[in-house]
Amino acid sequence: MKKTEINKGFIIFLSLVCLVTITLEMINGRFWLTDFQVYYSAAHNFLSGGPVYHVCFDSGSGFYKYSPVILFFFMPYTLLSYRIASVIHFVVLGFALGYTYTVVFNTLKKYFFGNGIRREGLLLSLSFIGILVPFSREMHLGNINILILLLSCQAVMFYIGEKPFSGSLLLGLVVLAKPYYLLLLLPLTLRKQWKAMGWFGVVVACGAILPFFLHGVGYTMTLYSGWFSTMIGHSTDYPGMSSLGYLVRHNFFPALPGFAEYVIILLYAGLMTWFISDNKIREQKVNDGNITSHGNFFFEWIVMLSFMSLLFRTDWVLLLLTAPLIMFIIVYISKTKRVWLIPVLVLFLFFYGANSDDLLGKELSGAILKSGLMGLGNLCLVILSLILFLDFRKMKTFEKTG
Repeated sequence: MKKTEINKGFIIFLSLVCLVTITLEMINGRFWLTDFQVYYSAAHNFLSGGPVYHVCFDSGSGFYKYSPVILFFFMPYTLLSYRIASVIHFVVLGFALGYTYTVVFNTLKKYFFGNGIRREGLLLSLSFIGILVPFSREMHLGNINILILLLSCQAVMFYIGEKPFSGSLLLGLVVLAKPYYLLLLLPLTLRKQWKAMGWFGVVVACGAILPFFLHGVGYTMTLYSGWFSTMIGHSTDYPGMSSLGYLVRHNFFPALPGFAEYVIILLYAGLMTWFISDNKIREQKVNDGNITSHGNFFFEWIVMLSFMSLLFRTDWVLLLLTAPLIMFIIVYISKTKRVWLIPVLVLFLFFYGANSDDLLGKELSGAILKSGLMGLGNLCLVILSLILFLDFRKMKTFEKTG
């Protein structure tokens, strides 16, 4: 089938990028995967009953920050040498991104743009190029954000497919890794996905209890104490230069109090509540454009994913969670032939993803990051996608070109 051939072309392109990346990293002596080294070392300590939290596992800021149960997924790596394990982990991340793009693209075709999309492989590749800089950093670090993106996107597809247990299993793992993804419960609550909420609670409870069976109460309670203190320290000490709070504090109000960031989260939750509620109202109307409950649910979900780096103090590499929205924008431009949007998109992508010493030089790249312009670029991409979504749902029909 044509779709399979085009997707294969994108997978080949992605594979070549990954191959070039790992080759250059090894040639330059930079194949470090420093974050993966933390997971690998922490899993070793976890198996032996050693310290996991407040231990620096490399020369930088290599502290393990996720819940104890996440270490179970890194335990198989400990059977291998670090070198072999790191190569396998690199391949897993590349495969995960390719699968994520396939899931998102197929969903956009099903609920938004239909099958009449020309040059699918090219659009997929352009969407990937948009996140190339955060992707390169993610692969250099060996972090789990690509896996988080995959689990999150697959979770919403399970929910849409009326598989609440499968969706909540994946979402539960995401939240156990990074608790601030609890925000994703908002669309589940407003859309009355009660079975999903129930299963989510079961998954999180089981994940929290599981470490007790390996090492008993005393050691596990020590682990949880270390995890909680690590999360608190990370949320207060990390600058989060892609967040809205940092952008406002750095450029406008240096004395902005810390609680303002919680106000931003509450305002965001309020706006999303209004947006989702408005979508639900329109879904009940007949002949209201291209609106479907499944399409709305998916779009709400990927908007919330893109906001994670805007709301919380995290590494700017989390910007890659905006990848599904970038794909939506690019396919929308292709389908509607609104080429005047291209320079707008390029401008936003420049600030969003141009933080590269190789592209801009160390000084200019650092200035973009430290000024908060990457977060601003991300916010502009989200706003642009919302504008296009609102325009899309007004259309009575969507012309199937190609």
